[in-house]
Amino acid sequence: MSTFLEAILWASMAMVVLVTIGYPLFLAASGPFVRRPRLQDAAEPTVSFIIAAYNEEAVIQSKLENTLALDYPRGKIEIFVASDGSTDRTDEIVSSYGERGVVLQRFARTGKTGMQNQMALRAKGEILVFSDANALYQADAIRKLVRNFADPGVAGVCGQLVYSVRGEGAGAAETLYWSYEKFMKRRESELSSVVGVNGSIYAIRRQDYVPIDDDMISDFVEPLALVRNHRRVVYEPEAISVEAASESYDVEFRRKVRILTRSIHGLLRMRSLMNPMRYGVFSVQLVMHKLMRFLTPVFLAAGGCSLAGLALLGSYRMLLLVCLVTAAVAVGVARTGPTFLPKAIVRIANVVYYYLLTNYALLLAWGNVLRGRRMVLWSPERTRT
Repeated sequence: MSTFLEAILWASMAMVVLVTIGYPLFLAASGPFVRRPRLQDAAEPTVSFIIAAYNEEAVIQSKLENTLALDYPRGKIEIFVASDGSTDRTDEIVSSYGERGVVLQRFARTGKTGMQNQMALRAKGEILVFSDANALYQADAIRKLVRNFADPGVAGVCGQLVYSVRGEGAGAAETLYWSYEKFMKRRESELSSVVGVNGSIYAIRRQDYVPIDDDMISDFVEPLALVRNHRRVVYEPEAISVEAASESYDVEFRRKVRILTRSIHGLLRMRSLMNPMRYGVFSVQLVMHKLMRFLTPVFLAAGGCSLAGLALLGSYRMLLLVCLVTAAVAVGVARTGPTFLPKAIVRIANVVYYYLLTNYALLLAWGNVLRGRRMVLWSPERTRT
């Protein structure tokens, strides 16, 4: 019995290490040898800038001022705000910008993806740029996005999301995780195509846009749909969008459960892309970056149960104790935010807690998927700094 439990323990740990460390190391090692080049130029195609909004009265004015100040020829950009049945002053504020060329498009409550599908039909620009109401762009962001469409094989471009952070809590942990994600986006882009884009800043060639089901998460499934059509989606780190990170773990947790539920649904819907005989190295990227990542809580649960079983049988008790104490300290520090501990300890504790919280959110997301629960609608959770 102990031999069987020990095998499960080490196999589970190996899978977690492979997903968390092994895959990024593979991307880092392959980077210098396998780079798929792309063309860039300084052309100025027409752009439709589409802002998705639901009850964003706190941030929409700043977003519109930021958008109107972007360094792009005014005659070549049309600005839309797609309001998803907003019940606050969002529509009123947007309407006040009508004389400055901002167009309000009102929708019955339908969800972000549904609005984007309809806006792709109404827009006239050669390039569709999708953004969120709480995301502020650097002045040259659109220029940096569209320069990549000089390459005829590129159908989509993902910009870089930068978080503004206060303190060492949820925001700092999210920022550290996002740095890890951005490294993989850059390498995946160089290797073949990115697996997903940042919902706050991405662009798609209008003729390549693929309508997707309203219950799918657009910034994950739309890039997959483009790759399925044998098109490429690349990462442009110089096109920068800034937004505030979550300051509360509770807010971040709710957000993650919603996003992960929709992402798992999307991955299962697009599972044909995990066939390496048809999609080559991109299939490996999708399996390692998404499928295996989504299964990490299963590996952790299997490893934890086997470790507990081994401890009951009289072995690995010290390892179990270390794991339990580490988890308890991480939860205690992250939830209470003590000021007397060294900053390094607080930071490590928050990273561990964030990792545990993310995997718990994944478990709940899988539960939603297995029950057939879908999360089509959204409400703003983060605020702008």
